[in-house]
Amino acid sequence: MGGRRWSAALAGLALALLPSSASALAPCPGPAPAVKVLAGGEGRLESAIVDPRGRLFFTNETQLLRLDRPGATPKVLVDGVDGPGGLVVDRDGSLLMGRGNTLQDGLVGDFTGPAGILRVNPDTGATSTYATGLSMANGVARAPDGTLFGTNDLGSDVDRVLPGGVTQRGWAKVDSGNGDAVDTTGRWLYVNQTFRPAAVQRVDLLHPDRVTTYVAPTDPADLPAGLDGMTRDTRDDLYLAANGAGQIWKVVPGAPPRLCLLVGGLAMFPSGPSAVATGVGHSPFPARNLYAVTFGGDVLEIPGVVPAR
Repeated sequence: MGGRRWSAALAGLALALLPSSASALAPCPGPAPAVKVLAGGEGRLESAIVDPRGRLFFTNETQLLRLDRPGATPKVLVDGVDGPGGLVVDRDGSLLMGRGNTLQDGLVGDFTGPAGILRVNPDTGATSTYATGLSMANGVARAPDGTLFGTNDLGSDVDRVLPGGVTQRGWAKVDSGNGDAVDTTGRWLYVNQTFRPAAVQRVDLLHPDRVTTYVAPTDPADLPAGLDGMTRDTRDDLYLAANGAGQIWKVVPGAPPRLCLLVGGLAMFPSGPSAVATGVGHSPFPARNLYAVTFGGDVLEIPGVVPAR
């Protein structure tokens, strides 16, 4: 089974992350945003989040780092993590970080549940185990009631972790699920697909067997975009890191939802954008800004692109 999954993963990688020379997506309204590099050379970056105190946290292959303000030097908060995955902030201000976001764990994760979630003190870096038995914890999203959802981009499990840390592996199914986000009502879970033609799937949290395509590009040029991380703003606009295309996409809710190109011209896979995060309030990383991290090791600031509530 492991050999077949390995071959399938490599085939999917070749299909989904084949760089496209041009995007057919219409640009989002307004002038093209400026992109500023806040830090570079930080490793292969995987996830990012801004906490309520206005500090930017991000992960590389083995570390969780904290950037307190633009221009500061990133601080290593936690070292030696086995495959940091998604990041969310819990009610008490602590961080919940996926663990086991590795090729090896992803390939067998739907069958063995080798991954987990760590609770991290954002000031000291002290860690404890919050949950075990997840498939990969690549993307991690938090619902308003504290329920967590973890994904596996080398499998199809969407795992649910109940408040307190009880894991229900394979609670829903999305092929090659990656970045995810729960909407503000707590009814819908949105999940990017990576090693599949680019699309965002929507899971009904009351009926997890009901999974439908929320939005997808219509032009073949955009299908191998390699969607990776996801975040949302307070209006439920979604922001998607298109790793293979070197772009950031935006989805505005509606009937139908509108998909547009927010940022283009970034480095493509293997150095493309891997995760996005919105800022907070009037902090050093303010709410009107979007932040992105890349496989090439950069932390990026994209100012003024998140609408006011």
